[in-house]
Amino acid sequence: MEQAVLITGKQSSFTDDLIQETLRRTGRVFASYDENDTAPEVPDTFGDSLRYIPWTRRSLISARTMMLSIEAEGEIPQRAVVVCAPEGINTSLHETSAAIVEEKVDAAVKGYIFVLREIAAAYIRRGAGDLTILWYDPGMEILPPVDAAIAGAVQGLAQSMIAFYENEPFTLRGLYASDADGRGVAQWALEQIIDRSEKSAGRWQKYGQKMSLLPFRR
Repeated sequence: MEQAVLITGKQSSFTDDLIQETLRRTGRVFASYDENDTAPEVPDTFGDSLRYIPWTRRSLISARTMMLSIEAEGEIPQRAVVVCAPEGINTSLHETSAAIVEEKVDAAVKGYIFVLREIAAAYIRRGAGDLTILWYDPGMEILPPVDAAIAGAVQGLAQSMIAFYENEPFTLRGLYASDADGRGVAQWALEQIIDRSEKSAGRWQKYGQKMSLLPFRR
Protein backbone atom coordinates (compact mmCIF):
# COMPACT_ATOMS: atom_id res chain seq x y z
CA MET A 1 0.00 0.00 0.00
CA GLU A 2 1.30 3.48 -0.87
CA GLN A 3 2.47 5.48 2.14
CA ALA A 4 1.68 9.18 1.80
CA VAL A 5 4.18 11.79 3.03
CA LEU A 6 3.58 15.52 3.51
CA ILE A 7 6.54 17.74 2.57
CA THR A 8 6.16 21.39 3.47
CA GLY A 9 8.23 24.38 4.57
CA LYS A 10 10.68 26.56 2.64
CA GLN A 11 10.51 25.75 -1.07
CA SER A 12 13.88 25.32 -2.85
CA SER A 13 15.77 23.01 -5.19
CA PHE A 14 16.44 20.89 -2.11
CA THR A 15 12.72 20.31 -1.51
CA ASP A 16 12.46 19.30 -5.17
CA ASP A 17 15.16 16.67 -4.52
CA LEU A 18 13.44 15.55 -1.33
CA ILE A 19 10.08 15.23 -3.08
CA GLN A 20 11.53 13.10 -5.89
CA GLU A 21 13.47 10.84 -3.52
CA THR A 22 10.37 10.43 -1.33
CA LEU A 23 8.24 9.51 -4.34
CA ARG A 24 10.76 6.81 -5.25
CA ARG A 25 10.68 5.47 -1.69
CA THR A 26 7.01 5.71 -0.72
CA GLY A 27 4.92 6.24 -3.83
CA ARG A 28 2.81 9.27 -2.84
CA VAL A 29 3.58 12.83 -1.72
CA PHE A 30 1.53 15.85 -0.72
CA ALA A 31 3.73 18.93 -1.15
CA SER A 32 2.93 22.51 -0.21
CA TYR A 33 3.46 25.30 -2.69
CA ASP A 34 3.83 28.97 -1.71
CA GLU A 35 3.64 31.28 -4.73
CA ASN A 36 6.00 33.67 -2.91
CA ASP A 37 8.76 31.04 -2.85
CA THR A 38 10.83 29.56 -5.65
CA ALA A 39 8.58 27.65 -8.06
CA PRO A 40 8.97 23.85 -7.72
CA GLU A 41 10.68 22.06 -10.59
CA VAL A 42 9.70 18.44 -10.02
CA PRO A 43 9.09 16.64 -13.36
CA ASP A 44 5.44 15.88 -14.14
CA THR A 45 6.20 12.21 -14.81
CA PHE A 46 4.96 11.26 -11.33
CA GLY A 47 1.33 11.97 -12.26
CA ASP A 48 -1.21 11.53 -9.48
CA SER A 49 1.49 10.35 -7.06
CA LEU A 50 2.41 14.00 -6.42
CA ARG A 51 -0.24 16.43 -5.22
CA TYR A 52 0.58 20.12 -4.64
CA ILE A 53 -1.43 21.99 -1.99
CA PRO A 54 -1.40 25.83 -1.84
CA TRP A 55 0.07 27.27 1.35
CA THR A 56 0.96 30.83 2.39
CA ARG A 57 3.68 30.74 5.01
CA ARG A 58 2.52 33.85 6.89
CA SER A 59 -1.01 32.60 7.45
CA LEU A 60 -2.37 30.34 10.17
CA ILE A 61 -5.60 29.99 8.19
CA SER A 62 -3.63 28.83 5.16
CA ALA A 63 -1.78 26.18 7.21
CA ARG A 64 -5.09 24.93 8.58
CA THR A 65 -6.70 24.95 5.14
CA MET A 66 -3.79 22.94 3.73
CA MET A 67 -4.26 20.20 6.35
CA LEU A 68 -8.04 20.20 5.89
CA SER A 69 -7.60 19.90 2.11
CA ILE A 70 -5.43 16.83 2.60
CA GLU A 71 -7.86 15.31 5.12
CA ALA A 72 -10.71 15.93 2.67
CA GLU A 73 -8.98 13.56 0.25
CA GLY A 74 -9.45 10.78 2.78
CA GLU A 75 -6.18 10.60 4.67
CA ILE A 76 -3.66 12.34 6.87
CA PRO A 77 -0.13 11.43 5.69
CA GLN A 78 1.56 9.11 8.16
CA ARG A 79 4.78 11.10 7.85
CA ALA A 80 5.35 14.85 7.58
CA VAL A 81 8.59 16.73 6.90
CA VAL A 82 8.88 20.47 7.52
CA VAL A 83 11.91 21.86 5.66
CA CYS A 84 13.41 24.96 7.30
CA ALA A 85 16.13 26.96 5.55
CA PRO A 86 17.85 30.36 5.45
CA GLU A 87 15.82 33.18 3.93
CA GLY A 88 18.79 34.40 1.88
CA ILE A 89 19.42 37.68 3.70
CA ASN A 90 23.13 37.95 2.92
CA THR A 91 23.81 41.32 4.55
CA SER A 92 25.24 42.64 7.81
CA LEU A 93 22.60 43.43 10.40
CA HIS A 94 23.00 47.23 10.13
CA GLU A 95 22.62 46.96 6.34
CA THR A 96 19.40 44.95 6.51
CA SER A 97 16.28 47.09 6.33
CA ALA A 98 13.67 46.85 9.06
CA ALA A 99 11.06 45.95 6.42
CA ILE A 100 13.13 42.96 5.22
CA VAL A 101 13.69 41.78 8.78
CA GLU A 102 9.98 41.98 9.52
CA GLU A 103 8.98 40.27 6.27
CA LYS A 104 11.45 37.38 6.47
CA VAL A 105 11.12 36.66 10.19
CA ASP A 106 7.34 36.82 9.85
CA ALA A 107 7.34 34.32 6.97
CA ALA A 108 9.90 31.96 8.49
CA VAL A 109 9.31 31.83 12.24
CA LYS A 110 5.53 32.31 12.19
CA GLY A 111 5.24 30.12 9.11
CA TYR A 112 7.04 27.20 10.74
CA ILE A 113 5.10 27.61 13.99
CA PHE A 114 1.74 27.71 12.20
CA VAL A 115 2.30 24.61 10.06
CA LEU A 116 3.90 22.60 12.88
CA ARG A 117 0.94 23.49 15.09
CA GLU A 118 -1.54 22.17 12.55
CA ILE A 119 0.42 18.97 11.85
CA ALA A 120 0.79 18.21 15.57
CA ALA A 121 -2.93 18.79 16.10
CA ALA A 122 -3.80 16.49 13.18
CA TYR A 123 -1.55 13.70 14.52
CA ILE A 124 -3.01 14.00 18.00
CA ARG A 125 -6.52 13.71 16.54
CA ARG A 126 -5.41 10.72 14.48
CA GLY A 127 -3.56 9.10 17.40
CA ALA A 128 -0.42 8.45 15.34
CA GLY A 129 2.10 10.10 13.05
CA ASP A 130 5.76 10.87 12.43
CA LEU A 131 6.98 14.49 12.22
CA THR A 132 10.44 15.65 11.12
CA ILE A 133 11.83 19.19 11.37
CA LEU A 134 14.67 19.43 8.87
CA TRP A 135 17.05 22.42 8.75
CA TYR A 136 19.00 22.60 5.48
CA ASP A 137 21.49 25.15 4.20
CA PRO A 138 23.77 24.38 1.24
CA GLY A 139 27.17 24.50 2.93
CA MET A 140 27.23 28.07 4.28
CA GLU A 141 30.32 28.68 6.45
CA ILE A 142 28.70 31.47 8.47
CA LEU A 143 25.00 32.28 8.53
CA PRO A 144 24.20 36.00 8.18
CA PRO A 145 22.74 37.58 11.36
CA VAL A 146 19.03 37.43 10.53
CA ASP A 147 19.29 33.90 9.13
CA ALA A 148 21.24 32.88 12.23
CA ALA A 149 18.40 34.21 14.37
CA ILE A 150 15.90 32.18 12.35
CA ALA A 151 18.07 29.06 12.71
CA GLY A 152 18.18 29.59 16.47
CA ALA A 153 14.42 29.94 16.57
CA VAL A 154 14.01 26.68 14.63
CA GLN A 155 16.41 24.92 17.01
CA GLY A 156 14.59 26.15 20.10
CA LEU A 157 11.17 25.36 18.64
CA ALA A 158 12.14 21.83 17.70
CA GLN A 159 13.85 21.05 21.00
CA SER A 160 10.83 22.33 22.91
CA MET A 161 8.41 20.31 20.78
CA ILE A 162 10.46 17.15 21.24
CA ALA A 163 10.20 17.63 25.02
CA PHE A 164 6.56 18.75 25.15
CA TYR A 165 5.24 16.00 22.87
CA GLU A 166 7.28 13.05 24.09
CA ASN A 167 4.19 11.45 25.63
CA GLU A 168 1.89 12.14 22.69
CA PRO A 169 0.96 9.43 20.17
CA PHE A 170 3.35 10.56 17.42
CA THR A 171 7.13 10.64 16.98
CA LEU A 172 9.20 13.76 16.35
CA ARG A 173 12.83 14.29 15.30
CA GLY A 174 15.16 17.05 14.13
CA LEU A 175 17.63 16.72 11.26
CA TYR A 176 20.32 19.22 10.31
CA ALA A 177 22.41 19.36 7.15
CA SER A 178 24.84 21.87 5.67
CA ASP A 179 26.06 20.40 2.41
CA ALA A 180 25.83 21.38 -1.26
CA ASP A 181 24.78 17.84 -2.26
CA GLY A 182 21.03 18.27 -1.91
CA ARG A 183 20.20 14.88 -3.40
CA GLY A 184 22.60 13.14 -1.01
CA VAL A 185 21.11 14.99 1.96
CA ALA A 186 17.60 14.04 0.80
CA GLN A 187 18.57 10.36 0.64
CA TRP A 188 20.18 10.56 4.09
CA ALA A 189 17.14 12.31 5.56
CA LEU A 190 14.81 9.60 4.26
CA GLU A 191 17.03 6.91 5.75
CA GLN A 192 16.56 8.55 9.18
CA ILE A 193 12.84 9.13 8.65
CA ILE A 194 11.93 5.73 7.19
CA ASP A 195 14.68 3.16 7.79
CA ARG A 196 15.84 4.41 11.21
CA SER A 197 12.64 6.08 12.38
CA GLU A 198 12.68 4.67 15.91
CA LYS A 199 16.41 5.28 16.50
CA SER A 200 16.33 8.84 15.16
CA ALA A 201 13.16 9.91 16.98
CA GLY A 202 13.37 12.33 19.92
CA ARG A 203 16.66 14.09 19.07
CA TRP A 204 18.64 16.20 16.61
CA GLN A 205 20.95 14.47 14.17
CA LYS A 206 23.50 16.12 11.89
CA TYR A 207 24.34 14.95 8.37
CA GLY A 208 27.62 13.05 8.57
CA GLN A 209 27.68 12.89 12.38
CA LYS A 210 25.81 11.03 15.06
CA MET A 211 24.24 14.02 16.76
CA SER A 212 24.36 17.83 16.72
CA LEU A 213 22.58 21.03 17.53
CA LEU A 214 22.44 23.93 15.07
CA PRO A 215 25.86 25.67 14.97
CA PHE A 216 26.20 29.01 13.19
CA ARG A 217 29.87 28.48 12.31
CA ARG A 218 31.20 25.24 10.83
